[in-house]
Amino acid sequence: MKKKLLSSMIGSLLFSSTLLHASETSKPATETSEKKINVIIIMADDLGYGDLGVYGHPIVQTPNLDALANEGMRFTQYYAPSPLCSPSRAGLLTGRTPFRTGIRSWIPAGKNVALGRNEKTIANYLKDQGYDTAMMGKLHLNAGAERIDQPQAKDMGFDYSLVNAGGYVSNDLEKSKERPRYGVVYPNGFVRNGKPIGTVKQLSGELVSDEALHWLSDRKDNNPFFMYVAFTEVHSPLASPKKYLDLYSKYMSEYEKKNQDLFYADWADKPWRGAGEYYANISYLDEQVGKILKKVKEIGEEDNTIIIFTSDNGPVTREARKWYELNMAGETGGLRGRKDNLWDGGIRVPAIIKYPHHIKAGSVSDIPVTGLDILPTLASMLNFTLPTDRIIDGQSIKPILAGQTITRTKPLIWAIDMPYQDDPVDMWAIREGDWKMIIDRNGKPKYLYNMKNDIGEVNNLLGKQSDVEKKLLIDFEEYKNSIEHDALMAARGEKPVAVNWN
Repeated sequence: MKKKLLSSMIGSLLFSSTLLHASETSKPATETSEKKINVIIIMADDLGYGDLGVYGHPIVQTPNLDALANEGMRFTQYYAPSPLCSPSRAGLLTGRTPFRTGIRSWIPAGKNVALGRNEKTIANYLKDQGYDTAMMGKLHLNAGAERIDQPQAKDMGFDYSLVNAGGYVSNDLEKSKERPRYGVVYPNGFVRNGKPIGTVKQLSGELVSDEALHWLSDRKDNNPFFMYVAFTEVHSPLASPKKYLDLYSKYMSEYEKKNQDLFYADWADKPWRGAGEYYANISYLDEQVGKILKKVKEIGEEDNTIIIFTSDNGPVTREARKWYELNMAGETGGLRGRKDNLWDGGIRVPAIIKYPHHIKAGSVSDIPVTGLDILPTLASMLNFTLPTDRIIDGQSIKPILAGQTITRTKPLIWAIDMPYQDDPVDMWAIREGDWKMIIDRNGKPKYLYNMKNDIGEVNNLLGKQSDVEKKLLIDFEEYKNSIEHDALMAARGEKPVAVNWN
């Protein structure tokens, strides 16, 4: 009996020792689970809501982005912060309605317009949390990389950068005085860590993706990272490898096939190029995104990385308004409007978020969200606190990523300042629930739509829904007043007046 008791006691001690040892050896796993989450934001330029295969394009092949959607959550009502590039990017990075940030429209070279120096970006916040930060691609938050009087990528929180400061890819063809001009659109405006790199014999997309791959591969520490990759595709002038041009050659005119290297600026009196060139550029963009996704897997960070893909605004459709919009073929998926206006075709864009084991693969959300939500969502997921000295207009959509819903604390609002055109674009739009109102430059309501029943925004209900109109106008005036009395704007000495673009 005593032997059995002794044997039992020894067995218990051995079992307890095994549990203790297992507990000790499991500590690294616990530490690994507490490792900070990496973040990658990939931004396309002028990519329309209907431009990807996974968003219903009947022709364009986008296998990598389709796969990303199948591995994460795809949004059907994701709105860019603005229908134009500069303000949209400012809104995404700061979580603040673009008018608050000092950027009210796109930024032409040489203008005294830039992101306010007292604004903080996602990169600033994550750098404070010990993240390595990098940006590759289109910045367009100031009037030029040479402007020492304006904040540059480093001031915006990016320790490493290869950026194109301008609105589209500048190249040597522009310098030639002889016309017509023929040649490949190789970029000459990129700046690496403050130093121009000159003309490169590489298309913009490959230059940007290769830089991202090198940065991911060359990191020497174990710090978490934030990488913002802002492609210039599919902004014109388009430039794609021959293999993609050949893939869509049947969608090109015969004249285009014979003149693929004719510069866009010299095409005004030429026939329609055909949509194939545009389709090729989307597939080319998809390939670059795929390279980054593959690299994240190779370095073993796939499960610990939030990947966000979206576009800065709606597409340039076949309605060309400027020389550099000739022969584009962006698709809105049936939505009314296009880049630079406030109908949904100008602001509703593709958006996909992937975070393995946390976001259900292949899920789809129909809940309206905005690019302003990205910062507060990351703050919630990464457990850092946003400052109280500024208004953050976005709201965390972490519950949506978990398959739940949210209640909006304020309406969605968009604003764009384009007074320099012969036919100025309406300035404001506001959405609450299913109702959306577009407001002109004088603050007068112009259109009212029920977005649930009228996704095409063709049935103007203004004057027929008095209670809805009254509430939207009250909320609009309150929001507008908040913007006009923004504390950071006041600290910069800014006034909410239109910019003189002439």
